Amino acid sequence: MSEPRMVTLAEVHPGQELGEVVFGPLTRDDIKRYADASGDHNPIHQDEDYARATGAPTVFAMGMLPAGYLAHALSDWFGGPQHLRRYKVRFTTRVWPGDELACTGRIESVDGNVVRVSLAAARRGPGPEGLSLPAEELAIAGEAEIEVPEGGPVPFAGTPADVVERRIGGDDAARR
Repeated sequence: MSEPRMVTLAEVHPGQELGEVVFGPLTRDDIKRYADASGDHNPIHQDEDYARATGAPTVFAMGMLPAGYLAHALSDWFGGPQHLRRYKVRFTTRVWPGDELACTGRIESVDGNVVRVSLAAARRGPGPEGLSLPAEELAIAGEAEIEVPEGGPVPFAGTPADVVERRIGGDDAARR
């Protein structure tokens, strides 16, 4: 994975491109681990024979796996998941084992401390044998809103469960 550069509210402006973050190459083990973590055990993503029987040339990543990588890049650019207020994606093509996922973002607007970002994740790689795919194509288009504190993002220290607990009001101390 490439290293993202975290941005601050004082630095962002409409039209600003966020640095590319590259994940991968994606492996079948990555797909299996995601299936185990998410409970998505659709055999088209792990069983070669089943995938071919459905017309796919091989197994491929479930859409939410590359969407998770894109969210990871977004989180890294803005100091952690605690700043994310809205995240929306649209899947445009499959991501195959062996592909890299190149994530980019562009600042669309800044309203107070809310930053609106357009997002893209491109698959890079030859794809499965027998398919004539471009070396790079858009796999996910998305958008997000991030609420950035005035002093800039404070890097997140905690687990994703800590974010969920803070958001739903599970931390009594935070409500006082």
